[in-house]
Amino acid sequence: MNFSIRLLAFLLIGFNSFSQETLIKIKKDTSSSMKTLFKPHKLTSFGLSFQSQMLFGKGGPERGMGLQVHLNNKLSLGFASFNSMDRRDDRNGMAPEPRQRFSALTLEATPMANKVIHLSFPLAIGRIQEDAPLMAYPAYLSSMMMPQPGPGRGMNRNDRRGPGTLGIQPGINLEVNLFKYVKVFGGANYRFAFGEEKTPGMSRAAGTLGVKVGVFDYRRVRGK
Repeated sequence: MNFSIRLLAFLLIGFNSFSQETLIKIKKDTSSSMKTLFKPHKLTSFGLSFQSQMLFGKGGPERGMGLQVHLNNKLSLGFASFNSMDRRDDRNGMAPEPRQRFSALTLEATPMANKVIHLSFPLAIGRIQEDAPLMAYPAYLSSMMMPQPGPGRGMNRNDRRGPGTLGIQPGINLEVNLFKYVKVFGGANYRFAFGEEKTPGMSRAAGTLGVKVGVFDYRRVRGK
C-alpha cells in the first residue's frame, strides 16, 4: 500500500514538472514572431511611367503600349497591349501570317535600376487573339460585302476575331537611364501560347526596342 502511494506521488510530481516545462515552451513559442522565407519590404518610393516599344520577329512587326506602376524602383506592375502593324504588301489583309493582338498584365523586375546601364526582366501574361483570314475575294468585292448576322467571322470585316488563347511572354532587356524621366531599352523575349485554340503563329521569338517616360523613383519626404 505504501509502495502504491509513493509511486502515485512520484508520477504526480513528474507529470506536474512536465506540464510546467511544456507550458513554458508554449509561452516562448507564442511570444516569438513567426519566421518566413521572404520578408516584406517597406514601400520607400513609387512611380508611374508610360512605355512604348516595337517588336521585330516572325509574323511581322508589332507595336506595344503599356502603363506601369513602380515600387521601390525595383518592381513594376501594369498592363500592356501588343498589336500587329499594317504591312505595306498586305493591303487586303490576306497575308500568310494573320494579324495578332496580345493584351496582358505585366510584371517587371529591375534589381539595379539606379545604375546608368542595367538589366530588367519583364513578364507579360494575358490573352492572344488572332484575326480570322479574309476569304480570297478581290478587294473591290470584299469591300462591298455586307456584314452578316450572327457570329459569322469570315464575311464580316468588322468582326474578324479568330482563335484566342493564353499567352505568357518572358524576356530580358538592357536599359539605359537616358535622363531622369526617360529610359531606353532593347532586348529579346519569347511568347508562349497555351490552350486548345493555339496556332503555330502565336508562339514567337522577338527582339524589342522601346522607351519609358515617367517618374520612376519618387520618394515622399515625411515630416519629423
